[in-house]
Amino acid sequence: MFGNRSHKVNILESPISTISSSGHWFFATRETVEEYVPGILEKYSFEELIRKSITWINSADSLGMILYFILAYTVNPWIAAGLALSFHVWWYFNKSAFVSVSLTPLLSFLNHEFVQLLIAGVALSFMGMNGMYLAFGFGILFFFLFKIGIMRRLWDKMDKIWRDGNLPLNDRVLKMLLVRYSIKENIPPGDVQRLEDHVQQAVINFNTKTKK
Repeated sequence: MFGNRSHKVNILESPISTISSSGHWFFATRETVEEYVPGILEKYSFEELIRKSITWINSADSLGMILYFILAYTVNPWIAAGLALSFHVWWYFNKSAFVSVSLTPLLSFLNHEFVQLLIAGVALSFMGMNGMYLAFGFGILFFFLFKIGIMRRLWDKMDKIWRDGNLPLNDRVLKMLLVRYSIKENIPPGDVQRLEDHVQQAVINFNTKTKK
């Protein structure tokens, strides 16, 4: 079913989609990027663009978890949990508007498994030692919910229901990265709109086939 496998970022490519081993699905493909944003793949590999897109996609989990651990020490645990969850939802659905070339390395660092384990380990240890048992419980819950991407999968399903003709969230992030890097490299990004139209048609075609 899927042919070309990239060992660099562990992605699978087919003629109609690109999928990472962790379940990130893009309807944009290497061929569509080459066709609609000519020249960008001479500067950045397709694997690198997908990897950076995944960094932004996963940032909701890492930022949501870090925000909870910060708030848990300053406000009531219920409020901290509510604010962290609300932020996670808001950021996940709106992150494409904030895509930035300069912020990508920072988010990549915060997404790193060791960094997340270190932050969670230190925060949870202090909570346990200080008798913050409710905050500790929420911390354990959020760590596992965000760490294994349960919330991300839930929001993806909701987006599929609510999308109403808009680009899928993952492709929206990739589109904004293409715009940002096109501007950085002085490559005219005018054809990105055609890429968006192509992806939307690919989504329609895919949904039509799955319903048959």
